[in-house]
Amino acid sequence: MAEGKRFSAEVHLKDGSNDWIVFVHGFGGSARTWKNQTEFFSKHYNLLVLEMHKEKVHGELELDKVCRLIAGTLEHHNIEKAHFMGFSFSSLICLRFAVLYPEKVSSLILGGGIIKFNLRTKFLLYLAITFKRWINYMILYRFFAYIILPRSNHKRSRSIFVTEAKKLGYDEFCRWVDLIPQTNDSLTWLDELDDDIQVLYVSGDEDHLFLKDTLRYSKRISNSRVEIIDNCGHVCSIEQYDKFNDIVLRYLRSVFA
Repeated sequence: MAEGKRFSAEVHLKDGSNDWIVFVHGFGGSARTWKNQTEFFSKHYNLLVLEMHKEKVHGELELDKVCRLIAGTLEHHNIEKAHFMGFSFSSLICLRFAVLYPEKVSSLILGGGIIKFNLRTKFLLYLAITFKRWINYMILYRFFAYIILPRSNHKRSRSIFVTEAKKLGYDEFCRWVDLIPQTNDSLTWLDELDDDIQVLYVSGDEDHLFLKDTLRYSKRISNSRVEIIDNCGHVCSIEQYDKFNDIVLRYLRSVFA
């Protein structure tokens, strides 16, 4: 990281393409959690795959600071504008980035999207913040992984995220847990989202914690739509990656042809 002004990132270039997709992984994730997307979309677009946990950010994490680091990463790679693909918690980071830097955003594609925390998710977050100093962070992470992804068909995606989270370390885990409430204290900033920015949510119909609120609160975003994958949990980008990729590619080709 150059002077703490950007994140590490993987770059995949497609000959003849001027279009970019920026991948922003979820909490505890990494570039590896986008493997099925990078292999597929690298045939069609230039890709910038962020590694937000790879190198530690100096000082406390703040939502707008994370967005500034993403902007610095785009500047470093000479990317003026891109489609942004976020997942789960990072969908809120992408939305905030689009509010702060609308000129850099062509569209937002949000897998397992989160908009508003309900009472259950607020309670789970409270448990994480309260017990992070007392319980090994991987025990907490595994617990929440099972709560979010409880079914047998969720096992593979659950396992991938638990494996990646082991690389976090305790201090990094705590810093990102503390960041989460900043994204959801108030949704008033969503009203500042540019009406010209298209937003696609892709969720699994078994996303029991977040889907209902995504359907409800996405209506506040003027140019948004929600696509739902049957028999699929929260991590639809891994569990049914072929359907997820097909939905996203058709969307990009239809809206931005």
